[in-house]
Amino acid sequence: MRLGAIPGATPDKWVTRWRERYPDFALSVDRFDEAGQLERLRAGTVDVGYIRFPEDAQAPTGDDLHRVWLYREAPVVCASRDHWVAAAETSVTWDEIAAESFFDPAEMLPEPGSDTSAPDPSTSEQSAPESEEPEEHQPADPEQLAADDIHTPKLGVDLAAGERMALEVVASGAGLVILPNSVARMLARRDIVIREVEGLPGYDVGLAWLREADGPVIQEFIGVARGRKPGSGRSEISTGVEAKSGSNSGSKPEAKSDPRSKSTPKRAAARAAPGRSRPGPKPGSRRGQPPRGRRRPR
Repeated sequence: MRLGAIPGATPDKWVTRWRERYPDFALSVDRFDEAGQLERLRAGTVDVGYIRFPEDAQAPTGDDLHRVWLYREAPVVCASRDHWVAAAETSVTWDEIAAESFFDPAEMLPEPGSDTSAPDPSTSEQSAPESEEPEEHQPADPEQLAADDIHTPKLGVDLAAGERMALEVVASGAGLVILPNSVARMLARRDIVIREVEGLPGYDVGLAWLREADGPVIQEFIGVARGRKPGSGRSEISTGVEAKSGSNSGSKPEAKSDPRSKSTPKRAAARAAPGRSRPGPKPGSRRGQPPRGRRRPR
């Protein structure tokens, strides 16, 4: 099973639990940008994927996808340490920052396939020799490049590149950016302050998967993500621990004897000897009687 994570998501705890309980069912985690997650699910790039949408928006999952919401996270504003927002201790209201300039991370990235490098003047002024015919160049389809890009896992600085670029501009004091709390914490910088924004809707975070791909394995992973404990009666797959213990069910474990119950051969023979009296005071013994020379009290 392949899990598609998005910036800010932390599935490590779920993955660890899954691998401990079900070592026979492989689980891999790939990280992608948030945009294009539904396309990845429909294309089969991932089996289960994180989704995040504003709480006041209708999630466009459609009828072909299952979804389950896990938690809601707060929106935060990121500002330069020299900005007045830094004076707020923990939060600001939307009315206080509504008049500020904001950057959209989705607009901070160049178009797929665009050449952002500056042209070389020395080569641009030179014309091609007359004897050589210009080579035919087929321009790349931006839509195809974008489609290929969303299915490629991101690593390092390539993950959340738009958000990183927006924070770079915010650090200069040119404006602000609104992000989900988990994304802002993941990309935290020393020259940026993070404050919660009151009066803005939060973000609902959940998991989604194809209805036609639904099955016991995916359902069990959803249960683990929602806190299902080991040995739950709702589980439809067996754990590796159960299989291992079941293979040894034919042999009974040896009962450990209590060392205090062990007796030597002499003791056993003495107990079996005829005429041995039961434990108690011997004949003529004064156990339980008052000392000699003293009278019993009347």
